[in-house]
Amino acid sequence: MKNKALVISIDSLEDGDLPLLLEYPNFREVLLDYSVSRDVECIYPSYTYPSHGSIITGCYPDRHGIYHNEPFDPERDKTEWFWWERDLKCKTMLEYAADHGLTTASVTWPVTGGSKGDWIIPEIWPQKGEDPDTAFLPSISPKAEEIYRRNRNHLFSLSNPFYPDLFAIGCTVDILREKKPDLMLLHLSALDTSRHSTGEDREKNRKAFAFLDEKMGEIISALKDAGTYSHTTFFILGDHGQKDAECFFSINRVLKDRGYIRDRHDWNIFAHPSSFSAEIYIRDIAKKEAKEALSSIMKDYPEYISRLLSVEETEERFRLSGPFSFVMESQGGTIFLPSYEEEVVIPLEERKTRASHGYSPERGNRTIFLASGPCAAKNMVAEPCRLVDEAPTILSLFGIEMDKADGKAISALLNLPPDRDL
Repeated sequence: MKNKALVISIDSLEDGDLPLLLEYPNFREVLLDYSVSRDVECIYPSYTYPSHGSIITGCYPDRHGIYHNEPFDPERDKTEWFWWERDLKCKTMLEYAADHGLTTASVTWPVTGGSKGDWIIPEIWPQKGEDPDTAFLPSISPKAEEIYRRNRNHLFSLSNPFYPDLFAIGCTVDILREKKPDLMLLHLSALDTSRHSTGEDREKNRKAFAFLDEKMGEIISALKDAGTYSHTTFFILGDHGQKDAECFFSINRVLKDRGYIRDRHDWNIFAHPSSFSAEIYIRDIAKKEAKEALSSIMKDYPEYISRLLSVEETEERFRLSGPFSFVMESQGGTIFLPSYEEEVVIPLEERKTRASHGYSPERGNRTIFLASGPCAAKNMVAEPCRLVDEAPTILSLFGIEMDKADGKAISALLNLPPDRDL
C-alpha cells in the first residue's frame, strides 16, 4: 500500500504544550519516535484563517490574500468569514495533490469551501438559528454530502463547548475508514476555545487536551479498521499560540468620540481588530491626516497602544498586505474590541475572554510542527521553521514540489527513500 498523510491542525497548539501532549496515551502512541520543528514562526496577524491560508498554500498573506478571519464590512449584519477557497490567490496542498493523482479529503479546514477535492467538508459557522444545511451544503464536495448528513446532528450539541470537533471527528473517522484518502487535512478547535475562555495556563486546559486525546483514539481506531494505520505519516501542527489578556480597549469608541466614526455607514477611520492588533481602514480622508489622528490617539493611550505601522511597512516586515491602510498593535495584554458603543477601557473581569492571539510574529507564544510514522525521521529535532514551510514538507512525502510557494521543505523531519531525496 502506498504512503498516506494525515495532517491535524490543533488550533492554538503551542511549542510548550509538547510535554503535556505526550502525557496522554493516544497522542503518545501516534507520536512514538517523532520528529519536530519547535518555535515555529507564525504569520501576521496570528489569526486562524490567515494562518491556515499560509499552512495550506505555503505562502504569506500578501500572496494568498487572507489578511483576517473576516472581510471588513461594518455595514454587514450577517457573519461572513473567509470560508471559501475562491478567496485564496495561491494554489493549495489539495490542488497540488490532486494534480498528481492523489485522493484528497479535508474536514473543517478554514478557507476550503467549494474546494475541488474528493471529500471536502469545510469550516463554516451557521448563523444563530440557521439550519446547518443552508450553510454547509453549497460548500461541500458532492462525494462528502452523505458523510456530512450522517454527522450533522453533532452541530446541534451546543451544550458541549467542543461540539464543532464532535462533528469534525465524526466526519473524519468515516472518511478515513471508508474512503482511505491519500492526503487528509483536519482542523480541530477545542484547545483554542478552551484557551480563549480559561487563559494561557496549560493546567487549566487539561479538559481540552483530554478531549483531543480521546478523539485521537477514534482516529487511530478508524485507521486500523481501514488497514492504513501503518502506512500513515502524521503531521500534527498548530496555527498560532495565545497570550493572556489584561484588559480590553475599544479603539473604535475613541475614533467615534473624536468624530471619525458617526455610525457604521458614515465614517472616515474604522478599525477592524484581530485581538492584539487592528487593521485600520480610511475613506474620504487623506492618509497623512489619518496617520496624524491615529498617532495622536496612540500618544494619548500609551498604556494600551504600542505602535502604528503603515500597510507598506507590514508588507515589507511581515508579508502582510490588504485593503487597509495601517495596522495598530496593542500594548501588553490589551485586546482591541470592534464596538464603538462600549466604554473605552473595559476591565478583564467584565468580559469572558481570558486569552487570545492576533499579534505579530515578534510577540506571544509560537507553535510547533510534528511528524511521526513510516516516513518521518526518528527522534529528530530540526531547526525552527515557518508556517509557510509546512505544506512543502508535507507534500514532499509524495515527491511533490510546491514550486510557487514561499516556504521550503524541511528535509530533516522526514526519512524518505533515496529517490525521494529533497
